[in-house]
Amino acid sequence: MVSNISSVNLRKGNTMLGYGNSSQRITRLGCLAATLVAFAISPAVAAEKLKVTLNWTPDDSSIGIVYADVLGYYKDAGIDLEIESGKGSGSTSQLVAAGNTDVGLASGASALGIAAKGAPVKIIAPIYQKNGFGIVSLKDTPISKPKDLEGKTFAIGPASANIPLFEAMVKVNGIDKSTINMIFADDASFIALLNEKKVDAVSDAPGDQMVPMEFMGVETKIMYYADIGVPTVGMSLIARDDKLKQNPDLYKKFIDATLKGYAAVAKNPDAAVDALFEKYPNSGKKDRVSVSLKKYTLSLLCLPSSTGLGRAPAELWKSTGQALDLGDGVGAMHTEDYLPTENIPCP
Repeated sequence: MVSNISSVNLRKGNTMLGYGNSSQRITRLGCLAATLVAFAISPAVAAEKLKVTLNWTPDDSSIGIVYADVLGYYKDAGIDLEIESGKGSGSTSQLVAAGNTDVGLASGASALGIAAKGAPVKIIAPIYQKNGFGIVSLKDTPISKPKDLEGKTFAIGPASANIPLFEAMVKVNGIDKSTINMIFADDASFIALLNEKKVDAVSDAPGDQMVPMEFMGVETKIMYYADIGVPTVGMSLIARDDKLKQNPDLYKKFIDATLKGYAAVAKNPDAAVDALFEKYPNSGKKDRVSVSLKKYTLSLLCLPSSTGLGRAPAELWKSTGQALDLGDGVGAMHTEDYLPTENIPCP
């Protein structure tokens, strides 16, 4: 490009630069050449930065975000994505509310809980329309219905995303909570507590307790909260109101790329797990994450009445509001305004 400019005939009338005296013509030519050279070597328009904070370290719940990143979906959308590990859904929800991250992946119950207290946070896409938490017990423990918890010893994590679900389940099923021996313990201790029969049941996701115990040869069972009176939205993308309004197109592009990532995971879960561990080799044990993803997690993406990924049916929002004592107020705590125009089908 520059060489062509340098060979331009400078005689008046032969080029658009042919006006003024020779000194002016040369000056103008030099400026144009410099501009064109700068344009030729300048990088493409810079991608927009966005930080997403996960509910925990990257695992099968956040795998769609990681896989979308590996496949280049965010880059193709013009997003320079930073993925940050979280310290639980409650913590992630607080970070979003404080404006310290752009997007969070958090339990729907946790996000709605702080929104109900006035935090300017909205659910912008339910990634898992079915809540994946439940009450886990050994196969031979006599717990097959909620009322069976009465008189039992039960462990739950302190400040856990499970707590509002457990409280709602107790209320809905008319359980006498005073008869339950409640133990607040780190979920890392749950397997030992169950195996040593120091507790009868724990509250957690199957991938965190049932899968590891399966590899140990121990049979377990689960009562999902969603199946015993507390059908609430599961792990969701959340964001602050003001950030959404400041850059709606950025959030639309992010959600579109993310949902495509989860669709790609459902299509090829083995490749997604490989990508997860290649990028984050300390994401636990690969074989267990693979089993958790294929046996439990993927089934939570959509409900039978859903029209697509990220599109929770109206009845789920209604039941979520009822279960968490939010009533119709839950309507102001979520939005579909940032979902992609083109529907991404459920797997």
